[in-house]
Order: sequence, then structure tokens, then C-alpha cells
Amino acid sequence: MENYGFRYIDVGYSHHRAPLRNQLERRKDGVLIRLQVNGTCRVDLNGISHHIRSGDLIVSRPGGTYQLFIGEESGLDGQCVVDSADYYVVCGGEWVDQWLSNQTLTDVAHIEVNDDLLSLWRRLIYEKRNLHENNTEIIACCAKLLCLTLERSIVKLLVGVGRKEHFIAYKLKQYIEKHATEALTLEELAARNGVSTSTASHMFKLAFGVPPMRYAVEVRLAIASDRILYSDMRLEDAAEASGFRSYPYFCRAFRSKYGQSPTEYRTQHRELDEGRSFGSEL
Repeated sequence: MENYGFRYIDVGYSHHRAPLRNQLERRKDGVLIRLQVNGTCRVDLNGISHHIRSGDLIVSRPGGTYQLFIGEESGLDGQCVVDSADYYVVCGGEWVDQWLSNQTLTDVAHIEVNDDLLSLWRRLIYEKRNLHENNTEIIACCAKLLCLTLERSIVKLLVGVGRKEHFIAYKLKQYIEKHATEALTLEELAARNGVSTSTASHMFKLAFGVPPMRYAVEVRLAIASDRILYSDMRLEDAAEASGFRSYPYFCRAFRSKYGQSPTEYRTQHRELDEGRSFGSEL
């Protein structure tokens, strides 16, 4: 594991239906990351108490202290039902040390919990439990992707707190990237974020330098270029599968972006690949 930047990785999912108070733990090596996904609890980090709700991300760094309290609100009569769930990962190593030093993670941050994020956590759990595969590198890659995705979530949060328009712009960008191959309109994008079309366009261009629908075209062109290079799809089919409803428009946009027609682009790059393959055989 050390060869891939990690000394160890522990990961899992916890679901508590009874009160819990763990022993005081001092982080000597690595980092503990915990995401509350259901219910509430209390966490003491470095002697400071935090009341945690669903969506709160906790980061306990090396050298810090951590203590977890679940079900305190149930009281002595035990009438309150305890139902607390969380995902966690504890990891240490050279990559982790560098990651922690290169950016700022708050001890507690409230982030968006979505299926994309949780699927990364579940995949890492699965790979750790898969004992009969040579998957050490996959585990390390999954852990890195999870950490970097959590960092991105926090950055988006900080941007949103500082400037609401940037937060909306990032939401628009995320939606465009996930649905670029579908039929998108500026009216739909604006309505999903509760703003007017002019406001959506202004916020997006201010944040990323291009109008939102132009960015959608850029994403579609990137998808199409991959399909042209790495599949045998007909060019018309590659264009349609990438979100273009008009093939002539696709050809104009493609030439403007890459300086070649789709046909020229496929032919040139395949000739280059064949040349590299021939040279390696020599």
C-alpha cells in the first residue's frame, strides 16, 4: 500500500440504534474523515464540542483528539429513538500527508450528500472487503478520488458562502456536465436554480468566462472527440450520442474547436497511433 502513497486505509459504514460514547482517541497518524448521513450526534474535536447533523463532514487531523457521543438526547428514560448513520475513512501515508498540507480542510463542514459521493465511499468499502483480488492500486485510487471529491465539496461550500452567485454557477456547471448529452435549455437550467435566464447566464459567465450553453457545447465536443477516436461509431451517430441534434452544426462547431473536420480528426489521429505502434515494435 505504501507504494501508492498510503500506509493504511480503514473504511466503513456505521449505523447506530443505541446510545454510544466512545473512548477519547488521539490521532497519532493519518486522518479520520466522517460523514453523518442520518440522524444527529455530538463530536468533540480537540476539546471543542460540535453538534453534528446529516450532511456534516468531520475531519480529525494527526495530533488531534476525537470523541463521539450518540444518543445523548434520549435521556435517562430512553424514550427518544436513536438512529444515527455515517460513513468513515481513516487513512495515513505520504499521499495523505501531502494532501492535508496542500489545502485547507475545516474541522467541520456541511456539504451536499449525493449519490455520486456515496457511491465512491461504497466502492472503496467494497474493494477493501474484496480479499481475493490484487486490488491494492484500485483501493489507493478510490481513496484518493474520495478525498479529492470531498475537498471539492468543501471548496464549493466555501465559494457558495462567500458569493451566492458563484455557488449557483457551480451548480449550473455540475448539472451541465452530468446532462450534457441530453436536450438542455437555458430556461431549464435557470428554473432549476430559481433564477432568471439572464441571471443564470450572467453568473455562469462571470465564474467561468463563457455562457452556460456554450459550455454545454464544449462538454459535448469533448465527449464526441473521445467517441470519434476510441470507437468505431459512425460520425453522425457519435455526434447524436454526444448531444448534438444537428450534424452540420456539429461539424462547424468541431472544426472551430479542433481546426479539422471530424473525418480529418479521426484519420489523422489513427494514423499517428498506428505510427507509434509501428515504431514501438521496431
